[in-house]
Amino acid sequence: MIRFSLVLSMCFLYILEAFMPNMYISLIFKMAAAAVFFTMMPLLDRKGRIFTLGLFTAGICIHYAVGDRGMLLIEGITQNMALLAILILAPLLSIPLRREGIIDTVMTYLNELKNSPAHTFYGISSFMLTLAPILNMGALRIVHGFVENIKIPSKLLSRSYYVGFTPAVIWSPFFASVGIVLFYLDITYLSYVAFGVFFAILQMAVGMILFRPAGAVETAAAMEREAGNSMPEKGRKRDLYTLAGFVFGLVLLLIVMEQVTQKSMLLLVSIVCCIVPAGWMILRNQKKAVKEEISLYKSKILAQKMEICLFLSAGLFGNAVSHTPVKQLLERSMHWSAQQSIGILFSFIILFVTFMAFLGVHQIIVIPLILTSLDFAEMPDITVVSVAFMCIFTWMLSSSISPLNAMNIIISQCVQKNGLTVAFRWNGAYFLSVTAMAFLYVYILNWL
Repeated sequence: MIRFSLVLSMCFLYILEAFMPNMYISLIFKMAAAAVFFTMMPLLDRKGRIFTLGLFTAGICIHYAVGDRGMLLIEGITQNMALLAILILAPLLSIPLRREGIIDTVMTYLNELKNSPAHTFYGISSFMLTLAPILNMGALRIVHGFVENIKIPSKLLSRSYYVGFTPAVIWSPFFASVGIVLFYLDITYLSYVAFGVFFAILQMAVGMILFRPAGAVETAAAMEREAGNSMPEKGRKRDLYTLAGFVFGLVLLLIVMEQVTQKSMLLLVSIVCCIVPAGWMILRNQKKAVKEEISLYKSKILAQKMEICLFLSAGLFGNAVSHTPVKQLLERSMHWSAQQSIGILFSFIILFVTFMAFLGVHQIIVIPLILTSLDFAEMPDITVVSVAFMCIFTWMLSSSISPLNAMNIIISQCVQKNGLTVAFRWNGAYFLSVTAMAFLYVYILNWL
């Protein structure tokens, strides 16, 4: 209970400091973050403890080497808090969906499609595309928790997961890729969302065309005839429409809040994660469910121990590295690439981030270093939006194909195959196609 309370206190202090900047609140905030790290770290496995403690220790040593003392030694530990708060609070959004039976409706509908490979592929991809924008990695766990009992070929299942999940990484404000990049570039979500959504649609279309199961036309016709004899109940249709409305309603609410408050999108997402389930419980008079939901939520928080420790230690390490010559070397490399062409710059970002991802260095460390190394005054021919897209796409790509990243790990575990087989042999054509399309899209964005 102490760990759970510390984690929630850390999130509360993050929101409080955003609205009431204060030296003392900031100090307590950093101390709470350090306390969370040291209380959660013992729960990790041996590799997790070594990796996160290594980042934390290296960060402190670098700070000490540049002359920092006292609390300055943990400067940066809250650097990724904007994202970590979303990771911690986002599971709360599943409460209304689960309690209203909407998740069960989705799962029941998927079960009815199990005899059709084509409809299984389209169904899982479509529902994943709907759930992923707000449930993040939780969408993979929720969907697989049901379909694992349905005999679906591993290759088809991995393709359904990737095609349905990866487009959300490009545009959803609930993902680190979007939130962190827009935060560091200091641009509004509204100025990016249209470009992100449009590419996500193209990406989904590419996946559907590439991986369309054989006999899809004949199967579709048979399913339509069957549907004509047994139409879904009105309640089911209502639930499916409610799910779509819930997702797009949240995005619209966030856009309006951003324009009204002029606050960071990451901060607003954290606030919405709290007020939406709280509002639902009040309106639906679900006070009796609070105790049960707190118990479930506590278990979910403890299950995220690795992510919590990683984000805190990575923030400290990344902040420390920004004071070293490594940052200057990266700045020179970025400057040279940008002067050559936007294609060279995009290639450098993809190769550098992906290489680091294969070494086990998370994008949450690398991408901020890249973004803080950019000087737009020295590259007037490259727009901020095109850079934002390049970094977000690279985050998605490297997370998908690196066997040391969470997305690849979860999907490969679900289909019980190694990460390289899943990413390259089964889905290589998809990633190669969307990467080629991304290069063309970057030139178009920079031209607009």
